[in-house]
Amino acid sequence: MIKCFAANKLVLNLYKMSIMTFRIKTASHSTLFVGYKEKLLQETVNTKFLGLQIDNHINWNNLVEQLIP
Repeated sequence: MIKCFAANKLVLNLYKMSIMTFRIKTASHSTLFVGYKEKLLQETVNTKFLGLQIDNHINWNNLVEQLIP
C-alpha cells in the first residue's frame, strides 16, 4: 500500500487513519494491531466513509440516527 501511494505521489496521514474489522454480531471479538513506522493505528467500531455512517457490523443504525434530526 505504501508503494502504491508513493508511486502516485500521495501521502498517508497516520494521525487521521483508523482501521475497522467487519464482523458478524455472534463472532467473538479479537483485537487487530496494525502499525507503520512505530505508530499503531486505532481500531474503530464506526466511522464516516464517503458521507455514510457505517459500523463494524454493517448495519444502518448510526446513519438513521444521524438523519432523523
